[in-house]
Amino acid sequence: TDLGTTFKPLPRMLVNVALWALYLESELVYVGDGGVVETSDPTRRMGIDLSVRYQLTKHLFADLDLNLVDGKVIGPPKGEDAIPLAPQFTTIGGLAYKRDRGLNASLRYRHIADRPANETNSVVAEGYFLVDATASYRLPKVEFGASVENLFDVAWNQAQFDTESRLQDEPEPVSELHFTPGTPFFLKGFVSYRF
Repeated sequence: TDLGTTFKPLPRMLVNVALWALYLESELVYVGDGGVVETSDPTRRMGIDLSVRYQLTKHLFADLDLNLVDGKVIGPPKGEDAIPLAPQFTTIGGLAYKRDRGLNASLRYRHIADRPANETNSVVAEGYFLVDATASYRLPKVEFGASVENLFDVAWNQAQFDTESRLQDEPEPVSELHFTPGTPFFLKGFVSYRF
């Protein structure tokens, strides 16, 4: 269920706010040790979403999206009811300079907060804050430019899972965060032609 509204508090600003709740009888959960997906207990999530769009000048635009969520697994006792890897706070936004011809550019960020990697929150999936940028020059038929991912070369974890593992010299298995490193600073150029 959800309840929301869209309104314009200023002539060049558009705001959308929504309160929502989601109940699932079960959901699919990845089990890293087995490399399989299985169903979970029922879950309940409640949240608020905020979206703001604002035209600063004729060609400059700003946008912001915020999402705040409280989610729990239904059934287990308190303290053992976290939904593994479920985002609790996310936000994206940025600035964009847009023209039909000439210079176009954008500077954007994306953020996800730390979140439980398991039901007891004894292992935490690390959040991140990344900034990306693009710039291009558009002619009537041709556009050329460059984009940068992870502008500030932040070390971050992309895929993260609480997985039990045991090295040869360890007497007991250890439950810890296993992850895939996120993309470091990455610059690419592009050229496009319009037919």
